[in-house]
This record gives sequence, structure tokens and C-alpha cells, in this order.
Amino acid sequence: MFPLPEWAPNVHPLIVHFPIGILFTAALFDLVGLVLRQQDFPRRAAMMLYALGGIAATAAYFTGEAAADSVFLPTEANALLTEHSDLGHYVFYFFGGYAVVRVITFFAGLERMFLLRAAMAVLGVAGLGLLTYTADHGAEMVFRYGVGVQAVDAGPAVVAAPSDSSQVGPQVLDAGGWMWKPTRAAAWRQHMVIDGNLASSSMRDGGEQDGAPRGDVLGLTPGAGPVTIWFEHPMETAQIDAALNLDSFDGSVMFVHNLIDAQNYHFTVLTDGEMRQGVSENRDLYVMDAKPYDASDWHSYRVVSDRTHFRAYADEALVTHGHGDAAPSGHIGLRLSGEGTVLVDFMQVVPVR
Repeated sequence: MFPLPEWAPNVHPLIVHFPIGILFTAALFDLVGLVLRQQDFPRRAAMMLYALGGIAATAAYFTGEAAADSVFLPTEANALLTEHSDLGHYVFYFFGGYAVVRVITFFAGLERMFLLRAAMAVLGVAGLGLLTYTADHGAEMVFRYGVGVQAVDAGPAVVAAPSDSSQVGPQVLDAGGWMWKPTRAAAWRQHMVIDGNLASSSMRDGGEQDGAPRGDVLGLTPGAGPVTIWFEHPMETAQIDAALNLDSFDGSVMFVHNLIDAQNYHFTVLTDGEMRQGVSENRDLYVMDAKPYDASDWHSYRVVSDRTHFRAYADEALVTHGHGDAAPSGHIGLRLSGEGTVLVDFMQVVPVR
């Protein structure tokens, strides 16, 4: 692998322009060949360029998949990334298959038939519309949201404790989500659904964050068996930001989302030195992705549920990226199973779309 320039976040920006230039040039030669029917060069050049364009589109697709997993996104760009990724799949399949067809028809002599050449040229131009739409999404991520631009801070907004001390539970945000900055040890319970045995909750000193006091945080201690805590505020797509400390806990901690009930939900779980992402269907757990992960000390987490894409980050680095069926609208919360105490600084949830 050749070394990247210091300014380049990944290799995708260096490759993505090649399929665009090559495929548009191929379509131009196709159109010229339809006008100059007796000339063999435009037809031959179009075939070769479409073959090269198919290879370039394949390279752009795979480097794009890697690039999507290497950047931390602003909240507003999550849905755009999902759409860009899906469109990239379609471009890869279309031009990969189209290039194969063009090579076969050329060497089989079928392209000498004018009507077939015209039909193939029209199909190629139609594919450019898909390519343009895909490229537009990529450009918007860079120039509107600064994805991959080093100067842009994509971190979550700082969550402040509510000024009104009576606001002890999650507060619904104008954007449609909610935030929860615990300020009292037990009064929040009346605002949340608790399924299972929560042995105790208490406010504790959260230590320091970047050299400054973190302030009081909430300690949650489950009893026997798992306990699921959620806020009744259904959402179809969501970005979940939270800060947790599991140093005094031995077990599993789940971010549950698209939750229908305690048996049916999607999840990102921290357990057994791994981060796993999947879905629970009537208590049967299906894992979509799993990676080694050390959850000791304080960490900031982000979980994104966006239709068929599920991404989970720790300290702004992507850890897992699962794919599955589009999740139904559901609630969001935490599921604890084990012994000890989980410390929660805050949770903030905003819709992706």
C-alpha cells in the first residue's frame, strides 16, 4: 500500500474521480460512434473505456466502504453516508456488469448491429445518471458537512445538566430526540420504563475528564437477571451518544434501540472483551458484527441506527458496522446484566432522518 498524503483521510478521494472521468468519456465515444458509423475507433475506444471504468468503479466501491468506516461523522451526515453507501453498491453492480456485457458483445461482433449499439449507448448514459447522483452525495458530505476534513469537529454536542432541578428524567428535544443528564439518584425512575430488577441507583463522583472534574454521575446496579431501562419515545432512526464507565461492573451492557419490548430490539453490547452488534428476535440473538474491544475506564460511545445500516463508535473511532433488515420504530435505552455498578454520565438521542 503506497503512503497517503498527510492531508488525505483515506485513499477513496484519490480514486473516486477516475471512474467518473473514464465512464463519461466512454459514453462520449459511444455517441460519436453512433454518428460516425463507419469508423471503428470510437466503438473500440468506448468498449475499452467501459472496461476500465468498470474496474475503476470497483476500486472506488471497495475504497469507499473502507473510507466510510474510517471517519467520524457529524450528526447531520449519517443519513447521507447511508444513502451514498447504498448508491455506491448500485454503481458497482451496474457498471461492473455493464462492462462485462460490453466486452462480450464487442468480441462477439454483436456491436456491429446499429440498433444494439444504440441501445447499449442509451443504457450507458442512463448509468451515468446513477453515477452522478452518487457522486453528488459524496461531494455533499465533504463540502457541506466536512466529512474527512481534518479541521471539522464531529463530536457530540456537550450535554449540560438541566437548570431546573425538577427535570430529573429525559427531556424531549426540539429536534425530535431526547437527552438525559442524571441529577438525582432515584427520582428519574418515574420517567423511565424499568423491566427487571434494578437493585439500586445512586449519584457518585465521576472523576475527571481531560483534567477537569466530570461532576456527579449516575451509578446503576442491577439485581439478579437482566434489567432493561428505556424511555418511551419511539424513533425509527437514531444516533445515540453516551458516556459510560464499566470499571466496577462485571457483565454485559447493551445500548438497546428500535426496542419493541424486552425480547425484541436491536443492540450494541459491550461484553467479554468485545463489542457486538445485532438484533434480538423473541430472545434469539443474531450478531451482525463483532470486534475485540476493551471497555475499561470512561469512554464516549455513539451508536447509529439508520435503516439497514448499524454503526457503533467508541471515542470517535468506528468499532462495529452491521447490516440487516430495516429496523422498526422503537424505544431506546440500556440493558444491564451482571454484577457491580455501571456509571452513566449522560445519554443523548437524536433522529438521523
